[in-house]
Amino acid sequence: MENDNDFIFQKIQGADTVELNPNHLLTLLKVIREKSVTRAAELLNLGQPAISARLRQLNMAVGEPLYRRKGHEVVLTPAGEGLMVFAVALEENMKKAEGYIRRLRGLSAGTLRIGATVTASNYYIPLSLVEFQKKFPGIRISVETAPTYELFRRMSDLDLGFVEDPIEEEVPETFQVKRWWKDQIVLIYWKDHPKADRWKNGVMLEELIDYPIIWREPESGVRKTIEREIEKKGLRFKLCFEVSGADAVKEAVRAKMGIGFVARRVLEHSNSDLLFSQINPPHGVEWWINIIEPNDKMKSRATQALVDLCLKMSNRISETSEQKTKNQSLKNAIGKTA
Repeated sequence: MENDNDFIFQKIQGADTVELNPNHLLTLLKVIREKSVTRAAELLNLGQPAISARLRQLNMAVGEPLYRRKGHEVVLTPAGEGLMVFAVALEENMKKAEGYIRRLRGLSAGTLRIGATVTASNYYIPLSLVEFQKKFPGIRISVETAPTYELFRRMSDLDLGFVEDPIEEEVPETFQVKRWWKDQIVLIYWKDHPKADRWKNGVMLEELIDYPIIWREPESGVRKTIEREIEKKGLRFKLCFEVSGADAVKEAVRAKMGIGFVARRVLEHSNSDLLFSQINPPHGVEWWINIIEPNDKMKSRATQALVDLCLKMSNRISETSEQKTKNQSLKNAIGKTA
């Protein structure tokens, strides 16, 4: 009895299943347009037996005749005419797909999904994205902001990630971390701060214990990096004010609520009412923005193009920033001598 049921199920399953080969459908379309199996075989670079075999298999898949011969020509049956509507649509979509693939190869189509921390999104990646869009206007860019831990969790849905030091999360299996933008964390304070003259050439962390600090949110890479430096020195700082984002730190310092820590890049276009100093001179507190990118075998052309552009951009800006720092140091030294 069990075998009988299996047989009935297979018959029903066979009746509902259509094994349709798209190439067979496109072959019939070519034969009908050329009105000749011989001519269609030449255009498709196939032998006539191969064309006939495709047509025969297509007939079997449908279950009734799709064409008939009229003299030397091949003409459609009503069933074949109905099927040709889908054959034409299939041909058009295949052409569109081929064109899309060609544009992808030429970096003129597609979407790049990028995840970044707020600091990376606001201060580090915009110039690179602008240059990329100028170079490849056909590629759409989508940027989502989230904390580092959240970005690592969502990398399977993203093409690239831009995250801050320190990296405490496990890197997803198909991704790798590339150090990208080397920066320094600096102390910021208002222009007429009582210690402005003393701090202008640098300040050690232990000198700041008694001053109110404007802290970033706990998941901030800048905050975590400074906290590690404090821990290394065995220091203890008070938590006076806590705000979200580098801009909020700048505004709180501008309001003279306290001093704060930000990445040097964050001050690139700030007003001159805020001053900054290197922490723990002469080496400072080094800090990186990192790129989470797919492993080489998984990387698209568009992803690789953006990574290459980002690297060039950071090198160019870093060189300019270093020159500015040297000029400022020289200016300070001359002023001190005078």
